[in-house]
Amino acid sequence: MKKLVRDKIVDNLLKTGAKKINSKILDDKQFFKELKNKLQEEIDELKEVDYRDIKNLTNELSDIQLLINYLSKTLNISVKNLDKMQKEKAIKVGNFDKRIFVDTVVFRDNSKWIKYFEKSYEEVK
Repeated sequence: MKKLVRDKIVDNLLKTGAKKINSKILDDKQFFKELKNKLQEEIDELKEVDYRDIKNLTNELSDIQLLINYLSKTLNISVKNLDKMQKEKAIKVGNFDKRIFVDTVVFRDNSKWIKYFEKSYEEVK
């Protein structure tokens, strides 16, 4: 299995037929790493849900929100600080209200954006 599980999963597995479970309690660094892995797992699951399936979308979004909450808590980042960062970013680069989707961009050779996109998007290289 080798993954972070919710608190009651081990007991549930034992009650429903697992003979032996090897588990451990993670330190903060390990917990942070596994929270990120779990977040990616939940994002991958969200990507598979049809946008009309509100029940499953709500389920996946609640899982993602829970993981974000634990990541914040583990790093001692308050909801207030997250909100502040979101507001600052909204002022600087906007939000997603306009639903803009960029298909392609052609840059001048000396554009500051080239290094950013090369680092962030494999297909730019």
